Amino acid sequence: MPDMGALSVETDEGLEDGMRLAVIQGECARHTPIREVHLSSDAFSGSRPEGLDAFALGELASGYEVVRVLAGMRELETLERGALAAAVHPAGAGFERAWLFVWDAGSNLLEGRESVCAPATPTPLADWVGQHALRRLELESHWRPLTLRPDRLGGVVGQAWNPGAALSAAEPEAGAPWAGAAQVGAMALRRSGLPWALVVGTWSTPPGPERCAALKAITGLCGQAARTLDLEREGRRRAQHAAALAQAAHAVCATLNLTEVLQQLTRFAAQGTGARGAALWVVEPDGLRLAVTHGPAGRMERTGQALLSLAQMVVGEGKPRVVDRATEELLLAPEVAAEVETVVVCPLSVYGRVLGALACYDRLPAHRSEPPGFTAGDVEVVVALADLAGLTLDQAGRFKELRQGEQQRRGLAGQLQRQERLAWLGELAGRMAQETRNPLASITAFAVRTQRSLADDHPGHDYLEIVLRETERLERLLAEQLSYAPSSEGALRLENLNGVVQEVFSGAADTLVRRRVRLVKKLAADLPTLLLDRERIQRVVANMLESALESMGVGGRLRIESRRLGASVVLELAHDGPRVPGDLLEQVFVPF
Repeated sequence: MPDMGALSVETDEGLEDGMRLAVIQGECARHTPIREVHLSSDAFSGSRPEGLDAFALGELASGYEVVRVLAGMRELETLERGALAAAVHPAGAGFERAWLFVWDAGSNLLEGRESVCAPATPTPLADWVGQHALRRLELESHWRPLTLRPDRLGGVVGQAWNPGAALSAAEPEAGAPWAGAAQVGAMALRRSGLPWALVVGTWSTPPGPERCAALKAITGLCGQAARTLDLEREGRRRAQHAAALAQAAHAVCATLNLTEVLQQLTRFAAQGTGARGAALWVVEPDGLRLAVTHGPAGRMERTGQALLSLAQMVVGEGKPRVVDRATEELLLAPEVAAEVETVVVCPLSVYGRVLGALACYDRLPAHRSEPPGFTAGDVEVVVALADLAGLTLDQAGRFKELRQGEQQRRGLAGQLQRQERLAWLGELAGRMAQETRNPLASITAFAVRTQRSLADDHPGHDYLEIVLRETERLERLLAEQLSYAPSSEGALRLENLNGVVQEVFSGAADTLVRRRVRLVKKLAADLPTLLLDRERIQRVVANMLESALESMGVGGRLRIESRRLGASVVLELAHDGPRVPGDLLEQVFVPF
């Protein structure tokens, strides 16, 4: 193995974020001293910084053009390939061959992605970087796929990955494609101080200071460009969150039914957070019901049902829950944890009540070096959308109650109208009954007089008995109608109850005589005067007497008794008819 001397370049602390850049003035062959220039936003805007007349990383290209090309890359993948292309260009780091590895947050490994050789013909650096950044370069088949473990990196590669870009002559890794090379160099591309990609290259001769400066410059340029991309991506992400919330607010206020609103809120939650799917549950009397799902067809329903236990826990606690590793969540079955990686579940809380839960699962990272979990901003968006969904459910319930109340009001208004019509009909029937009683009384009186004038064996005697019986029935019907017709307010006076009873029985004397009723009166003489409505009490006693006569046969016995019982007065009417005690209690106040 050839003798390799040691050569290293220390990385400035600020270089990890790409804020400062080491440059070389003059041509590559003239080993002029390295000086540092603070890189401002002007370098990305198209105006040359003052004092940077020849930003030369080599003889064939302007350093200003390299800044412009790398800063114009809008994706990390193109930036990685651009750094790889710059590393093999003679005006760059001058590697004869270089390999690109990208950090995979899922497997915690550096995975080989691309490989490229130095250009065979003279090509400007900016053109070379731009061309290779836009097309994918394949690895050789004999070492694909190549993966590296960061904890086992040694030599120059390990120094580059941690703590930063470095060059050394340490022994290269066994089995690596650069094993056996005379000189090996490496640089780590960093975002916010953390490496996400690694470029490893080989030289056939020891590199000079200009190569070290070029490697350092490329690292700084890529770090600054990556930071700009991160800021742009964060801006787009915040705009995505704002758009999801704005669309959700519009959907809640639109004239949609409840199911459509919940479907849109679930879809906005998945789109706003970049999740692969989402699900929404609603609390019902018999438990938590999966109401809406969003995601891949054929899987979203199964995933929603599998996350039910986690949603139940969130509903019970009333707090959001974020699961970064599904395999470590005890509430998820192993088969469920195998299908999802990360989950965030938020309760649908409104006015101190939890009406359901909203979940998003499997956030898709923008780059494989990013962890798949949900960010704090994503969780805030899901919480806000869950609150909107809870408010929607609450308002839907209130609107339902309002509709039911309106229906009840209309029903009561209809009943009131019917009752008013019935009251009018009752008043009309009462007037007709009152007017009918006068001619009916005349018919009864003349029939009684005619019957008394006839002998008992006269044929007309029985006919007149039928006439009297029917007129009596008509009298009862008219009296019943009058009792339920609207009446004026009662007049309360001090009255003697025995006198009221005597008056009722005197009016029914003829009926009692015809039916040969044996009447027994036991009216107490020591009854006090009572404050009562004489007319209505007479009606009550008359109804009692009529009910008793209907139950008695001809020649039955009837007893009427009044007595004093403490501070009260009791009136009892009894008969010997076949009536079961209490069988008419439920019909006492039923009209007709």
